[in-house]
Amino acid sequence: MSNNQFSPNAISHKELNSLFNKAKKEISLGNSSADSEVIHNEEFNNLISNWSDTSQKILLMLNKKEEMITKDRDSKSLMAIGAMGVHMKLALQALKAAGLDQ
Repeated sequence: MSNNQFSPNAISHKELNSLFNKAKKEISLGNSSADSEVIHNEEFNNLISNWSDTSQKILLMLNKKEEMITKDRDSKSLMAIGAMGVHMKLALQALKAAGLDQ
């Protein structure tokens, strides 16, 4: 039990994923197609995580700084920005429904 005194009680999925990505890869002579699939899944999960974080930051900016974003823009640009925000929200909801959100 004394060995566990320095281990954290909890770790977020993002922190765990970061540690996992930094860990040294094991050299295996086994199934290279399975290894390739694992690598592709890791890359996909990292892309999803980065996209989700970036999308949420963009949505926060759209919600907080309207005058900066709307200044000197015509009505078509404003409608396009609004549609982009709606699509991002829908995509984040779909990500959550698919169980891919963190």
